[in-house]
Amino acid sequence: MWAVTLGLAFLCIAACSQGQENLYRSSNQPKTIGSGASVTVTNVATEAEALPFALQYCKARGKVARLNRMVVLSYHHLSSNSAVFDCVTEPVGSPPVRPS
Repeated sequence: MWAVTLGLAFLCIAACSQGQENLYRSSNQPKTIGSGASVTVTNVATEAEALPFALQYCKARGKVARLNRMVVLSYHHLSSNSAVFDCVTEPVGSPPVRPS
């Protein structure tokens, strides 16, 4: 029984730790936020870093990703570079988009 109590105590202490500061609190991994016709990939430095996430999102909808713009999103005095992509129908005969 004491092992369960000790385990719960450690779990509670770990849940209270602050973690790293960034836009999504304790996660510095890229996040994909989709709206069907477009997708925003946050916590990325460049288009090349965001492109694989955008391609995966758009491919699931039968489309390809095209960069719309790079933006800086901020929330509670924390900022994150983000890339906004449009999911578009690939023109016939065009080469496929590949991440570099």
